[in-house]
Amino acid sequence: MKILHIVPIYYPCLEAGGIVNAVYQLGKKQAEKGNDVIVFTTDSCSERIKLNNRYDVDVEGVKVYYFKNLSNILKTKFIIDTPYALPFKMRKEIKKYDIVHIHEHRHSLAVAASHYAKKNNIPYVLQAHGSVLPFFQKKRLKEIFDKIWGFKILKNTSKLFALTKIEKNQYIKMGVDENKIEIVPLGIELEEYSNLAPKGNFRKKYNIKDDEQLLLFIGRINKIKGLDLLVNSFNILNKTNPNVKLAIVGPDNGFLDELKSLIKKLNLDNKIIIPGPLFEDSKKEAIIDSDIFVMPSQYESFTTSGLEAMACEKPVVLTKNNHIHTWVNNKTGLSAEYNAEDLSNKIKHLLDDKELSETMGSNGLKQVKKFYNWDSVEDQIMSIYKNII
Repeated sequence: MKILHIVPIYYPCLEAGGIVNAVYQLGKKQAEKGNDVIVFTTDSCSERIKLNNRYDVDVEGVKVYYFKNLSNILKTKFIIDTPYALPFKMRKEIKKYDIVHIHEHRHSLAVAASHYAKKNNIPYVLQAHGSVLPFFQKKRLKEIFDKIWGFKILKNTSKLFALTKIEKNQYIKMGVDENKIEIVPLGIELEEYSNLAPKGNFRKKYNIKDDEQLLLFIGRINKIKGLDLLVNSFNILNKTNPNVKLAIVGPDNGFLDELKSLIKKLNLDNKIIIPGPLFEDSKKEAIIDSDIFVMPSQYESFTTSGLEAMACEKPVVLTKNNHIHTWVNNKTGLSAEYNAEDLSNKIKHLLDDKELSETMGSNGLKQVKKFYNWDSVEDQIMSIYKNII
């Protein structure tokens, strides 16, 4: 099958978040199984991706076209893509593909892809990755986009992929026919967690003692991730559990200065580590050396980093604003209300009960193996493709 993925940012820009990794892992898996997989994307990241070639670049069996954004500043500051050559390429080559898979929909690549796919009777599916409703940042701009293009893009899809039941209901609120929606989770590549490095590398690097407990957050340092809540809850926890440290791992996404000011105000500089973004083996080392993975988001449709923590048998504590909290709570971790006291209490409960933490960590690994690995997710997606074509 010839598959075209549309995504505004792609590998190697892993710092952009879970969507990049999801498309990278899915495309790689589809190519491994004999499909002809192509990605149309841009050259944007925090800085432009440096490329010897822009087009037909082989990324682990996937052919990638990195279209130049006219302005990287418009992309990084205002999330506006300007890949001027992409619509011409799309118009010329769209008929070559059996199916188009659009990731997120409020960007110019999705506008062009949906338009030319519809015009040439090529089916397309859309995966919003948690961005269905126009809330949080730039709400007004999202509402304007929806009136001009967004509702049409959603209406003309053959299928829409929802990460959870909550996201499915969000599609329905946007006027989508319920019969068009399929619940398709994200996954991780289990082979990458079959032979983990020994414990101690991350702790040694950041002078964390063996007898100190370690909390870990991995994600973009953005207001929406609830890191101010995490720091305030850690401040409460520190009064009863002083032998605990917190590592906040990830790239700055507009909130680092405010976060550092809060940490300094609470005199927690010697308790909280901010190493910046970590990828691949370095990220795994952080997870391996942690005791609890914490996801304190204001809003989160899914957490691939949480799945990675579960693959390393770590219990998870997250807020009820995370869509997956219903199957995490009391099984693979605990869910908390979005307030510092309750989040602190849930973390403390697991820190103080080693047996419960180990049980939940073991449950998490079983859950990931059964439902959230890329082999099973890719099988589900390919089955949906085949039913559409």
